[in-house]
Amino acid sequence: MDKTVLFDLGGVLINWNDDWLYDEISFQIKKPFNEIKSKFNNNLCSLFESKINENEFWNNVLDSNIEIDKKIISKTFLKKSSINTEFLNFAKSLQINGNSIGILSNLTPETSEHIEKNLLKDFDYHFYSNLLKMSKPNSEIYQYVCDQIASDDILFIDDKQENLDAAKLFGIDTILFTLKDYQSGLIEEKILNYLN
Repeated sequence: MDKTVLFDLGGVLINWNDDWLYDEISFQIKKPFNEIKSKFNNNLCSLFESKINENEFWNNVLDSNIEIDKKIISKTFLKKSSINTEFLNFAKSLQINGNSIGILSNLTPETSEHIEKNLLKDFDYHFYSNLLKMSKPNSEIYQYVCDQIASDDILFIDDKQENLDAAKLFGIDTILFTLKDYQSGLIEEKILNYLN
């Protein structure tokens, strides 16, 4: 039976850590990120689903008297992120024996512009929250993914446990991507075991 392996972008195929953004935000607003974390998280899905842009996002998150560069998310992403070339090449190598690969990622409209789409053209599936108007960990995006992929054997690699927990409810197998497991070769080993 053909199998499909889906990869998240930020924190998996792209070297990224949310703390880089949180630190940048704290520095600009001159207060700990934790003070705005709940408002930030409450508006994040709307941003990922292109229901609001970065400017509107910050208007919702911050009081009007707090100054911040409204493009801080996309600017920080552009400045700090980089392609995990080694893992990207490994992902592309999995398209053998009828197996397929895909991307399942939350992207803001702005950060989407900075993704080198050419590097990802070889992937069979592209599920981007900003284009689908659906985002992880909400159930509708996983239902959509399952409807689009013919295979019943789907493996999803993500760096956020809540996204994996939601995927499991749809019969999707999962692997949590951690830097430690990646550096030890455990992630690749688990993926190859799944495909064999």
